[in-house]
Amino acid sequence: MTRARILEIADRKALLAARAELDRARVTLAAHEVKAIVVPTPDPGKASAVRPVVAVLIGLITPMIGMARAKRWLRIASWGLAAWRVARNWRTIH
Repeated sequence: MTRARILEIADRKALLAARAELDRARVTLAAHEVKAIVVPTPDPGKASAVRPVVAVLIGLITPMIGMARAKRWLRIASWGLAAWRVARNWRTIH
């Protein structure tokens, strides 16, 4: 290989590495934007009031319906709440 070809390949590699780094940064930024939409900023007062109530409800419901079924329903509820937050924030953005 000639010296010019080696330099051309090195330049191409450097360009591809820079583009890959830029793409990673864009993906990270997009992920943070999605997280900001889906997960709202926590309100410490509200969280401290709701957490004990939820703990009591889970403590009462879990023995009645079973751990596996409770996990399944909590997972479905969390997906539903996330979808609701996205839809609600989508309307306020657009």
